[in-house]
Amino acid sequence: MASISLSPDEAHVWCAAVDDPFPGELEQRLVRLLSPDEADQRQRFATERLANEYLATRALCRLTLSRYADVAPNGWRFKRNRYGRPEIESPPGIPPLRFNLSNTHGLVACLVTLAVDAGIDVEDMERRHAPLGTATELFSADEAAALASLPADQQRTRFFEYWTLKESYIKARGLGLSLPLQQFTLHLGDAQPIRISFAPGINDSPSEWQFGLYRPSARHVMAVAIKRGARPDLRLEIKAAALAA
Repeated sequence: MASISLSPDEAHVWCAAVDDPFPGELEQRLVRLLSPDEADQRQRFATERLANEYLATRALCRLTLSRYADVAPNGWRFKRNRYGRPEIESPPGIPPLRFNLSNTHGLVACLVTLAVDAGIDVEDMERRHAPLGTATELFSADEAAALASLPADQQRTRFFEYWTLKESYIKARGLGLSLPLQQFTLHLGDAQPIRISFAPGINDSPSEWQFGLYRPSARHVMAVAIKRGARPDLRLEIKAAALAA
């Protein structure tokens, strides 16, 4: 079943558009991919839209991983670390795949690497409100000042760029919100690679990180954070996925 090879110096992002609502036949095919726990979790969402986003995210994860290992999409089993990040538990004997997931209205994404910690975040800028007045609570002092210095018509987009980058870094670290948002800063420059710096209390090395910002559609912004260590930047490919089992 595996059809794609992945080297340690590559990262692949698979993106899929999500219709609202799902066509009924597709929904039933995707539901059959879920584990009992996932199917139960899906029933707990308050709205059909959120339930469908969850279904699309879990299905994309399973379908994507099966591109890299000879495992049926419904054969994957997952566990969570103490902060809630999902990781592969079984089957044994597969490549050391790492993955991270994100979803928003109209889009789901799955990031895959080989033994490299990485995180991804996507946001729908049309649907989500950008609480610019809370930037001092959500961002570092330098980020908030940089945001405030922009022309008003650029602040909304930059807000989402900061937010997705910070989310992708937190998810790559696998520490959840135990990592204070104000204690690290993303530096965005027109002609410079995206950089990160840390307050003294954060135990991390800025030189080990690679970041990217992307626009998978006119309304969506996506950020990726990769802990590449001392190696050169990984080659990142963005691929379109069809939600079909």
